[in-house]
Amino acid sequence: MYSLTLPLLLSTNQKRMKSKTLNSILRFLWISAIITLVIHFINFMGNGWKIDYLLNYKPLLSNFSYAFIIGFLNIGFFTWIQKVFSWRTHPKTLIALGIPGSVILSVFGFFIGRVIHSVLIYGNSIDYFLANESFFSYLFAVFIALIVTLAFHAYYFYKFGVNAELKAQQQVIEHTKAKHQALKDQLDPHFLFNSLSVLASLIEEDPKRATKFTTNLSKVYRYVLDQRQEDVVSLRSELDFAKVYLNLLSTRFEDSLEYSIDINDDEHHYTVPLSLQLLIENAVKHNKVTEKHPLQIRISNTETDLIIENNLNPKAKESSRNGIGLQNIKNRFESFGKTIQIVSNDRSFLVKLPLLKNKNL
Repeated sequence: MYSLTLPLLLSTNQKRMKSKTLNSILRFLWISAIITLVIHFINFMGNGWKIDYLLNYKPLLSNFSYAFIIGFLNIGFFTWIQKVFSWRTHPKTLIALGIPGSVILSVFGFFIGRVIHSVLIYGNSIDYFLANESFFSYLFAVFIALIVTLAFHAYYFYKFGVNAELKAQQQVIEHTKAKHQALKDQLDPHFLFNSLSVLASLIEEDPKRATKFTTNLSKVYRYVLDQRQEDVVSLRSELDFAKVYLNLLSTRFEDSLEYSIDINDDEHHYTVPLSLQLLIENAVKHNKVTEKHPLQIRISNTETDLIIENNLNPKAKESSRNGIGLQNIKNRFESFGKTIQIVSNDRSFLVKLPLLKNKNL
């Protein structure tokens, strides 16, 4: 089945590419033809509206050869340099190459057009053509090439500016959506329900632990309220919150949950608020947490990343670890131009969150 499907897909893609290329050529021919007719009509007016000139096919062929050759060379040239360089990252390089390159190619195309015009269409010899060529014959071509090229670059600068503005607005929208989703994902309703159940048990069994549990629970919700409008928070405050959150889970699961936090230099870095909480919550949500199979969560860091790792003991019929919460974290870091890394195998699930070095990122 595979051996039959692959050639069919390749054949379909080749047909699409050929069709696209053919459509581009036909479109370019139509554009060249329209330019030719416009130039021919202008020359018709300049020649005193003579019908003989209007019906003469030789000027039409000459004008078409100029339009087609010069246009073809420039389109091919600009297509190539824009594949190699980007207006976003290499605008100066595109200008430095584009303007002189276009002028040179336009003059060369003008020369080829004059050869076709003089030798092929009007039947002059090559010697006659070369003998009557002069530098001044190409000044007009250089002037036109400069105007067209500058207009082309002005258009692309405008287009790039518009696209950049649209992209910036799109990033703002995506960031706002991510923050809105984060508000919905901050604390699973089951977390409050389970916490209240634990608290009810502790009040009867151990009032002192119940008081401490209540204090930690209030700290968790206070942090959520304080940070819900923030784009970034200090790593230290996020770690302090994670410790409180993990202590609540440890009280609930007792010996079934183990965690360690080994962080160096938490004073000069920032991160997305509640990202640790979402990852910890995901680990609890998607794994069995029992005395026989305890959940182990490890939080550490490198110079560039905050690392959250847990062992895997997935619940039955678990579909995917990459849920809404994890996607929300991805979106929020991407709004800062950062990418999180996910490493998963049969034994563990690890997420690397890029450390932000500037609160104003």
